[in-house]
Amino acid sequence: MWLFITKKFRTWLLLTVGLPLTRLAVHRLAVAADRRDESARIARALRKADSAMTAVSGRASRRKARR
Repeated sequence: MWLFITKKFRTWLLLTVGLPLTRLAVHRLAVAADRRDESARIARALRKADSAMTAVSGRASRRKARR
């Protein structure tokens, strides 16, 4: 089934569904890691990943708003 979907549609699908779900999961993991131990290496890495994904999704939404 995945082979019959066009490349543009697959990309659109991953960006509109996959990115927000991944961002939500990373954000929840970062919050949970902060509650346990703020100074832990994993908590810092998850916070960085969360901010990076927020920046990417923010850029995508700004680009979409310009069109």
